[in-house]
Amino acid sequence: MTMPRRVIIALAMTSAVGLAGCGSHSSTAPPEGGSLGAKPGVGAGGTNAPALNGSSQTNVNSFDGAGFATPSFPPTTIAGYRNGLPTAPATIKVEESPDGPVLASPQGKTLYMRLGDTPTHSGCFATCLLAFPPMLTNGAPQASGGILAGYLGVLTSADSGEQISYAGHPLYTYSGDKVPGQISAEGAGGIWFAVTPGGTPLRPPAKSASGSAG
Repeated sequence: MTMPRRVIIALAMTSAVGLAGCGSHSSTAPPEGGSLGAKPGVGAGGTNAPALNGSSQTNVNSFDGAGFATPSFPPTTIAGYRNGLPTAPATIKVEESPDGPVLASPQGKTLYMRLGDTPTHSGCFATCLLAFPPMLTNGAPQASGGILAGYLGVLTSADSGEQISYAGHPLYTYSGDKVPGQISAEGAGGIWFAVTPGGTPLRPPAKSASGSAG
């Protein structure tokens, strides 16, 4: 059986965040076996996911799922990670952005949702993951002040770690954000949005008449 691409990527990297891509571009979605599946009995099952105003976005499958031509980022390294994966549960917190409070990583980096994802599937892969490293944990994620603990969950892959979700939305950081509260990827590609403590996009996405993928 052929090993899924995302698993091969994760096994090949020893100093980068799990799931960081190999640097190649593709205009197609990842193989089904490479998607993240919901961990049974853990996390939001979609019932808590706030509606996104019925928006229908384009380009969710282009540029390895990033929706736009991302800058060239090196693999992300994070203190406390071993072989590209965290060694302990991650704590999600709240940071103040120029537009209001947003979810943030333990290091204070803004956390984003990606339109086109589901509670059981992340559509960001390969080079997309260099720009938007998934927010990983090792064990049940923890909630700090302002975070709704019932909204926290994980997507899991046996060889690629556990990606945190919030209100049914898989979470990512953005490699271009350098300081706490920075939201430089807000609205990028029409599909990336910082997440509020209520589980909604910081700036609600505009409705689109077209539902085709670019």
